[in-house]
Amino acid sequence: MEESESIQTMFGRFQTIVNELSFLGRTYDNFDHIDKLLRCLPRKWRPQVTFLIASKILEKLSLEELIGLLKAHELELEHDNAGRKQKSITLNVQKTKSTPTSSRALRVEETSEKSCSEGTCDIDDEISFLSRKIHSMMKKNGGTRWRKYSRAPREKAQPLCFECKKPGHYKKKCLELEKEK
Repeated sequence: MEESESIQTMFGRFQTIVNELSFLGRTYDNFDHIDKLLRCLPRKWRPQVTFLIASKILEKLSLEELIGLLKAHELELEHDNAGRKQKSITLNVQKTKSTPTSSRALRVEETSEKSCSEGTCDIDDEISFLSRKIHSMMKKNGGTRWRKYSRAPREKAQPLCFECKKPGHYKKKCLELEKEK
């Protein structure tokens, strides 16, 4: 089965192949048909296939009942995808020159493929909440929250001898210890 193909067209192709095989004298039982159908489903159907195999109803299930279950699941997938594609949010970074140091401000843009009624779209509330929070953070911190932090590089300290307390060497290479020996 291809990603863009529906269950109905896939089942039609499957039935054609099964009918041609029966004309050639090859017959398979119902469980083999169900097994072949489940194995040819794409990756997004994997949870449904796992459920059907784990529930152990495949032995009692007819081919038509399986197709009915798969069609119902296909409708749910299409409904979920339609809800996801309905609205998207993009955050764009803008450079503003209002202060001597350039700060970055985020602007929220909304794009929607379909207009939604007031009762079905709670995402509008989430978008407004998100934009208010970002705006208040930018006002409060002056845009410094997203500015890169740069630390001045530290100079490496020279090694210090614990015997003579002079820098530049360790106790092992101390000249005073060598003089004593």
